[in-house]
Amino acid sequence: METIKKKTTCSLCGETGHNKRSCPKKPIEDISINDDMVEERIDISDTREILIDDLLDKQSYDIPNNIFKLWYLRKYLCKQKEIRYLIDRNLNKDSIQLYLEMLEDFDI
Repeated sequence: METIKKKTTCSLCGETGHNKRSCPKKPIEDISINDDMVEERIDISDTREILIDDLLDKQSYDIPNNIFKLWYLRKYLCKQKEIRYLIDRNLNKDSIQLYLEMLEDFDI
C-alpha cells in the first residue's frame, strides 16, 4: 500500500509547497513604536539629579564603586578628579580612605 502525499497549497498566495505560516509573500508585521504611546514625565528631586551627575562623573573618571562610596560621604572635601589622581598614583582603597579621612583634619 502506497501513501499518497497531498500537495500543500498556501491559502494566502495560492502556490503549492508551503502554507500560510511559511509563505514567502506573507506580509511582515510592523513592530515599530506605536504613535498612540504616551510619553510619561518623570519627576526627580534635585538631590537625585546631583547624584546622577556624580555617577556620570564617576563613569567618566572610571572610579570603582567602592572608592566612589567612600568619596561620596566626603565629597565636599575634594572633587572626583582628585580621586582619579590618587588612583593613578596607585594608592589602594585603604590609602584613599585614609586620605579622605585626613582631609577633614587639614581643613580645620
